[in-house]
Amino acid sequence: MTALNFPTGPTLNQTYSNGTTSWYWDGTSWMSGGELGITGPTGASLTGPTGTTGPTGPTGPTGAPSTVTGPTGSTGPSVTGPTGAAMSTVDIYLSNLFYKQ
Repeated sequence: MTALNFPTGPTLNQTYSNGTTSWYWDGTSWMSGGELGITGPTGASLTGPTGTTGPTGPTGPTGAPSTVTGPTGSTGPSVTGPTGAAMSTVDIYLSNLFYKQ
């Protein structure tokens, strides 16, 4: 028979096997668990369907203000509109008369 080499610092109900015999830790000492039988075949590995998605959680708090300056935006188009027609002195005089009434 092979020398027994029980684990140090076992946890409650931890098992130890050596050959065809097993032992379990009862919290105080190693107790005989009897003779081990043959290992049965591995069962089928089945995965069930995916469950429904849970509800969305609450919105988190607003973060601290940014200390990083963003990039400068692009310059708008440099377009000048057409020049209006020039007014004669008579046009200005008549225009003033019309609007002052």
